[in-house]
Amino acid sequence: MSYNIVQFFLPFTSYPYKGEAVPCPACGHSDSKPIVSLDRRLKRLPTSMCNHCGLLYTNPMPTDAELATYYQEYYRFDYQTATTEPKERHIRKRRVEAANRAAHLEGLLQPGARTLDFGCGSGEFVGTLLAAGYDAHGFEPGDTYGNYARSLYGDRITVAGWQDIKAVTPYDLVTCFHVVEHLRDPVAAMQQMARWAAPGGLVYIEIPDLGKAHPNKGFGALHFAHLTGFNQHNLVIAAARAGLTPERVISPTGMIFRRADVTADTIESEARQGRELSEKLYGNGRMVSNYLRYQLGKITGANRA
Repeated sequence: MSYNIVQFFLPFTSYPYKGEAVPCPACGHSDSKPIVSLDRRLKRLPTSMCNHCGLLYTNPMPTDAELATYYQEYYRFDYQTATTEPKERHIRKRRVEAANRAAHLEGLLQPGARTLDFGCGSGEFVGTLLAAGYDAHGFEPGDTYGNYARSLYGDRITVAGWQDIKAVTPYDLVTCFHVVEHLRDPVAAMQQMARWAAPGGLVYIEIPDLGKAHPNKGFGALHFAHLTGFNQHNLVIAAARAGLTPERVISPTGMIFRRADVTADTIESEARQGRELSEKLYGNGRMVSNYLRYQLGKITGANRA
């Protein structure tokens, strides 16, 4: 992949990648249908809906090599216009989010529990857990935020991708906030989280919710960095394929999991519900009409209702 700055913002042009056709990253089925070809920047981005579980995903999907170039060279500028370190506004927001997420762990961890934050960004959640007395660690593949977090927390932070982390001692809690949607193979990543978790340990995953009816952004919820768009049902399916089952549901797509087998009947039920929900929200051209309605709602204030 080769990029120049204009290509980030020039509407009605394609992203410079070839990609490859893939089966559904959540359930593994190959039967899908294209539903829209634009993203929130009005750039051309092909998105399909899985006909089995309703997952929305970029298809053709960028290859590992194309994504590696994007994340190494462009992502932080493209996503947050950050080039050397996170902005203060970002840090303040992430500290509030970290405190809220830590509160959801009440009663689930022993004092001094060992934790790992998968894709820790600039490290706010690691810092929050350290302040609460936990043995907190994290890793971040991006140099910009990873090195910033490392400057604060030293060897507790590793600057590397998840495939390169060699965890020896298991963790009582593995967390992953708004990262899974960026991954080509979310099930493989969840499987690794489950392996890192100690027997009886927890995996806490939070991702954007594309299953909510209001406000529904249509294709305004899509962009190059987000390869998948989950609702609560296909999240449960992806987790089940990784050997995880919900222990505590915090929001439709924010759940704390434990390792456990899930029955085939449960998976099929979740797939049916996920497909029906996505069809209701995004099928039959609703991606476009929802986008237009959302843009009007931003002007009129209806989105805040």
